[in-house]
Amino acid sequence: MRAILVTLVAVLVLYADPAPPGRMVDLGGRRLHLNCTGSGSPTVLVENGGGSFAVEWALVQPDGIEQIMDDLNLLLRTEKIDSPYILVGASLGCIYVRAYQRRYPEHVADGTHDEGITLIVNGKPVPISLLSPDRLAGAYDEYMKLAPKPKPGPADGEPLNRLTSDQQQARHWALVKLINEVGLLPNTLPVAESWRQEFTALRRQRMSTPHPLGSLPLRVLERSQDTDEGWHAKQVQLAALSSTGKLIRAEKSGHMIHLYRPDLVIEAITSVIAASKAQAK
Repeated sequence: MRAILVTLVAVLVLYADPAPPGRMVDLGGRRLHLNCTGSGSPTVLVENGGGSFAVEWALVQPDGIEQIMDDLNLLLRTEKIDSPYILVGASLGCIYVRAYQRRYPEHVADGTHDEGITLIVNGKPVPISLLSPDRLAGAYDEYMKLAPKPKPGPADGEPLNRLTSDQQQARHWALVKLINEVGLLPNTLPVAESWRQEFTALRRQRMSTPHPLGSLPLRVLERSQDTDEGWHAKQVQLAALSSTGKLIRAEKSGHMIHLYRPDLVIEAITSVIAASKAQAK
């Protein structure tokens, strides 16, 4: 089994210091960060969240959306990394693994968010998938005016203190760079529109059938901290995307489950690999 983490924010050109794990791959004018370890099949593709980076996945991984999907597919073909793929999405990364599975279902042995992003319209939160392009423009303008500027926080704060000192420093450096050069995500109205279109398509897919992913092996990990009934209901909805989906509660875990409970993430990936191989027989 190979594990890959792909950093897909093109603006984050990683400079000489600190050096990222893995290497940079030239895709004809753009370079993407690729950290590929292990061997065999299937390949595990990890999509981190909006303020997360490759180094955070050290405890799990040993040692506009259209463009990102095109880049990912080109990267995999350029490096001759063969399917099937096990897709692992965390936080914002979920939209990218769902988007990849929707475009290339024949390459995916597992995929897992369709209404998880909300914007404030007239003082009320509205799923981005329910906004028209015109309403999105107004909501996005309000979002950029009212949303607090992200702050990096301490490099060794909980749960980042589970990483090594070098990993903490590398992550903090990358996060500061992201905040200074990109800022809030989505950072432009066209990017927000690409999110709206993707979430709308995913919502339409979910509403069309009880299990839009069929019997695709699926595991949804739910944090136990900072949650409520509404959040739990969304996780149940995610698990129901597949007739074989399972919801797993990550006890003693906050948002970054891959740092709080890497054991559960590894167990879920291993379970999906076993299920996909059983289905292939």
